[in-house]
Amino acid sequence: MINFRYHIVSLMAVFLALAVGIAVGVTLSPSVDEGILAQAQQDRKQVTDLRNELTRRNSLDAYRSTYEQRTGQLVLAGEMPDARVSLVVMPDAPAAVVTAIGDAVAQSGGRVVSQVKVSEEVFDPDQAATVNTALADLGPLGLTEDMTPATKVGWCLSRTLGSKSTSARDDYARTVGRTLSDAGLVDVRSDIEDAAQLVIVVTAPTVVPAPATDVTTAHVQLEAGIREQGGTADRVAVVVAGPNSDGLDGTDVGAIRTTSAASSELSTVDVADLPSGVVTTVLAGKEQMLGRQGHYGALARADDALPAVPVR
Repeated sequence: MINFRYHIVSLMAVFLALAVGIAVGVTLSPSVDEGILAQAQQDRKQVTDLRNELTRRNSLDAYRSTYEQRTGQLVLAGEMPDARVSLVVMPDAPAAVVTAIGDAVAQSGGRVVSQVKVSEEVFDPDQAATVNTALADLGPLGLTEDMTPATKVGWCLSRTLGSKSTSARDDYARTVGRTLSDAGLVDVRSDIEDAAQLVIVVTAPTVVPAPATDVTTAHVQLEAGIREQGGTADRVAVVVAGPNSDGLDGTDVGAIRTTSAASSELSTVDVADLPSGVVTTVLAGKEQMLGRQGHYGALARADDALPAVPVR
């Protein structure tokens, strides 16, 4: 039976528990507070150390970039006087890299006489019949039925943009360019006057997941086609510049170096996303125009970091 005494005892038990809790809390709180304060101080120190390290690394990166750019200007000066260069921009190639290479060509004394962008449709198997039909009437160019669509476009690019022996584009070069543009395969402008001695192909950066092998293979077929067209006497120089400092898996440069027969004809640079790689790309172009080739950069199967300077 619950009576008044029961309530008194219950209230006393509650107050006793509160008293014990307060006593224990007061006893333990200094050590708990000290532990929390010590951890907070350690965390603040770690954050400060990490911030200082990030600042240091950013400063070093800025120094390296500035040093490479200013040194590159000195290295490039006079390397390619009056050289005529065409930039061929592959799908997903970074615009900043294209601009940097064009600027470096100018620093070397050369001129970018044309810049074109290649459409993804060139490498789409479902568009093969469309590409073949669009190029079917370019008989004098020497295209054959056993060529892949990408190879045919490479030959067309070489004929419309480049020439080792003549400085001006002829009427047939303009016809080939119009054919590519009208088909939506490559955006060749009609007002290009000069033929390029050197073609620099700017490719896509490393991506995850890597592109399908057949796509990369088709890219290389186009790049090799630019070099093959024209025969030995009139072949233009070709450098494939890959902004691939993150790796070569699934890249044009990696495929050229490992699986393509064109590896002995094309020059490649694997670090074109770095200021030093941009300089190396131009130096590799000069070497190509002198009849030599090499693979340069920091990654697999590179012959050296860069050609011997000055390039002669």
